[in-house]
Amino acid sequence: MESCVVYEENSTLFEYFRNRKTKDKQHKVNSITKSVLSALYGIAIQQGYIENEDVPISNYFSEIDDTKNGITIRHLLTMSSGLRWSGNEAMIPTKNWVKFILEQPVESEPGKQMKYSCGNSHLLSAILQKATKMNTMDFAKKNLFLPLGIHDFNWYQDAQGIAVGGFGLRMKIEDMLKFGVLYSQNGEWNSKQLIPAGWIEKSTNNNSVAESLYGYHWWIMNSKNVDCEEDKTYYAMGMGGMRGQYIFVNQERRLVTVFTSILSDNTSSPIQYFENYILNK
Repeated sequence: MESCVVYEENSTLFEYFRNRKTKDKQHKVNSITKSVLSALYGIAIQQGYIENEDVPISNYFSEIDDTKNGITIRHLLTMSSGLRWSGNEAMIPTKNWVKFILEQPVESEPGKQMKYSCGNSHLLSAILQKATKMNTMDFAKKNLFLPLGIHDFNWYQDAQGIAVGGFGLRMKIEDMLKFGVLYSQNGEWNSKQLIPAGWIEKSTNNNSVAESLYGYHWWIMNSKNVDCEEDKTYYAMGMGGMRGQYIFVNQERRLVTVFTSILSDNTSSPIQYFENYILNK
């Protein structure tokens, strides 16, 4: 473990940092980026930039073929677009990531099968930029990060200037915690509603058509309380390069826990640590 911060009921109960550098540096949070992007969609819909999550993506990409007309923003959020995904290693070397993703064939009917894909997330970032006429990072800075007091962050972009939707964000541990606390407070921060409470409820419910428990770019913990909406735990998870970053949220207890870690085959998962020693303690 590189770090662990446990926060409950408006106070920090426990902090561990491997060293000072771990505490102060920006961490590449990988797929936690997806959960931040989900929050931005709640804000963009509330502000009227996007009508709702059932808008077809063809409204934003006129160049796509007819086989993709049934794909909606909701399908991208729930990883059920049906688009073939061969992994980041296939997309990253290409000159135009959005073009590469949109050219992939539809392997299953949208909404019928979940397939985890950074391609879905990158399309969401591209759509957000088209809808708001702002870079995703700038939209996040204005509507989410600055209100939370998050100043030290970076969001990488592709060659076309689109913020990387699936894994592009870097942020500090204390700011990962702020994001989790915002969700534990149903989107409210300093008496201001930054994210609609209804969006948080919707995006952290199981919307998956597969066995995986997945909402709108958030994972739902598969525990004994998973069927109890009042006591569910959901989390943002970023993996990559033998590292794992997590933000766990249990709204009933106003409990938020952040982990950063270096993973190997013989280490217990932060998910196990959280469930066994924090959530059920």
